[in-house]
Amino acid sequence: MLSLNPATPSKSILKDKDMTTFRENPYAKARNLLNGWIFRTNLNKTLDSKFKHKRFSERFALANNAFLSLGVVAQLASMTTAFVMLSYLFVSTPTLVRIVASITLLVAIEVIKRLSTNDAMQGLFQYKKVEPFAAVLGLATLTVSIYIAIEGAKILPSLLVDDAIQEQPKQVEPDAINEDYDGRIAALTLERDTYRENRLWRGRLRSEDAAIIEQYNEDIQVVQAQKDAALVELKTENKAARDQAFQVFQERSDAVKVERADLGRQLVTAAIGFEVLFVLSMCFSWWYYTECEKERQDLKENIEQPINTGSTSKVSTETLEVNSNTLEVEVVGARANKKIGFKDYEEQDKAPLEVEKVKKDYTRICVRCSTPFVHKTHNHKYCTRACMLANREERVGKK
Repeated sequence: MLSLNPATPSKSILKDKDMTTFRENPYAKARNLLNGWIFRTNLNKTLDSKFKHKRFSERFALANNAFLSLGVVAQLASMTTAFVMLSYLFVSTPTLVRIVASITLLVAIEVIKRLSTNDAMQGLFQYKKVEPFAAVLGLATLTVSIYIAIEGAKILPSLLVDDAIQEQPKQVEPDAINEDYDGRIAALTLERDTYRENRLWRGRLRSEDAAIIEQYNEDIQVVQAQKDAALVELKTENKAARDQAFQVFQERSDAVKVERADLGRQLVTAAIGFEVLFVLSMCFSWWYYTECEKERQDLKENIEQPINTGSTSKVSTETLEVNSNTLEVEVVGARANKKIGFKDYEEQDKAPLEVEKVKKDYTRICVRCSTPFVHKTHNHKYCTRACMLANREERVGKK
């Protein structure tokens, strides 16, 4: 039966009121909002880093450091091969004297090469004119450095690649064969002699016994022939082993020669490449420093450039003459050709703005009473309203 009491709602109505429904997943919405915030934040950081204005010196600073490092590595590699070549010039001297003499000569060549090349680069990039002496000296030392580096690169493979070692083959000695066959021959000989002594009668042998003795002699000859054949076979095997070992040694020697030749060509190419890389690194560094110097000079000229006042006020220590009603100041950059206002004077201490012959306590001078004041609009000519009215009354009276 249904309950007619309105104060007691049915269970279905209570169930519907207790249920909570969502049109969308709140967790998914929160995740989308968080992902969107992360995307916008990362995008803004990326855009700020990508489109941030950088000066030339900042953009190529890492490249210049990389080229300088490459130049140092190239010079050290070139010095290594050159040291190998120079050390062979003092082969007959003691080891210590040889090392000291090679290092001294090498350092002298490299110092002269770097200084002369640096001087030639300075003349080329800074003065746009290369001195003949510096250029000739740099070219000569560079040529000498390349030559000794190439010769050292040719010698270096013989030190890096070991010589082929000839392995001695295992030779079988004939002692075992001699011992075996000599024992058999000795046994047959003893057996023959014993049989002969036992079968002699009055110093004579029967024909049957003589035949047996002859058979013993033939057996001994057969064993001797087998011995000779075994010795010949052993000698042939030993010779074949020696020939095979020599052939392997020849193949290894040829492989070592080919490897040394390939390594020598690679080292020669690397030596020339290192010298070229050294020169290129110095060229890039001087080009970079030249451009940085130009940038610094331009920035210095822009900062120290006298502000062009045109037909503006001229201030002297005794008199103050006003030639126009407005004061215009030229500023290089984003504030160029902008009229100075009150806000400009407030921000002048923060920005590197230099204004010549302009005081910071006023911007214009009243055309009636010559009182300095700070103008608020572009057509502000009078310091007070009284001066403006008085000037207007004079103009009306003249008419």
